[in-house]
Amino acid sequence: MFVNCDIGERGADHPVDVKLMRLIGMANIACGGHAGDEESVAAFRRLAAEENVKISAHLSYPDRDNFGRVTIRISDSDLTDSLTRQYSLMPDVTCVKFHGALYNDANTDKHLASLLTDWMTRNGIREVVTPFDSELAHAAENAGIAVLAEGFAERRYDMNPETGQLTLTPRRYPDSSITDLNEAVRQAKKMTKEGKVSAFVRTGEKTEIRECPIRTETICIHSDSVIAPELAEALRKC
Repeated sequence: MFVNCDIGERGADHPVDVKLMRLIGMANIACGGHAGDEESVAAFRRLAAEENVKISAHLSYPDRDNFGRVTIRISDSDLTDSLTRQYSLMPDVTCVKFHGALYNDANTDKHLASLLTDWMTRNGIREVVTPFDSELAHAAENAGIAVLAEGFAERRYDMNPETGQLTLTPRRYPDSSITDLNEAVRQAKKMTKEGKVSAFVRTGEKTEIRECPIRTETICIHSDSVIAPELAEALRKC
């Protein structure tokens, strides 16, 4: 199973992040928008080269206070200027993954997806990590940018009953994350082997769970997940 992980969000030598670099296939290295700096980027690039780990530039809203997990009001030009500054830490890397709220917003917002795709095109980005049926995936594919379709092992999903589109369950819900190792492994296997995921469908006061189709070419683990190292070990064997 091809596992990617958001890395370098807790300094240049965090012991969990260093351990994860020996267990994953791809590292999304934080470039300063929500976390990370020149030192951490350089450190994890060196480690990626040593461990033969693919890398992407992990870009976000410029919001370190909220770890990039909150949608902020920002003009198109200020956002793309910030992305350019972040990307300047890894200007030779041609794969990107957006982070947190920016990742989620680009999943459903056509204007934002188009803005990000235009920015990627101008900067020579050739591949983006994003959900298979997201607005960003559609815009990127139309622009000739390859999409690496991503699923999450330790995050739960919601499904919009009107559009059928999957999104990550917002973190405000207590059931947004999976902390049981076996459950996370089962979800990852179900996505990659069966092309399905169980998702919450919320209509008013009612919530039901429905089986939904999903295409995944890589499984993400968040480095700050409480089960991250054990999960990476388990998925490496799948």
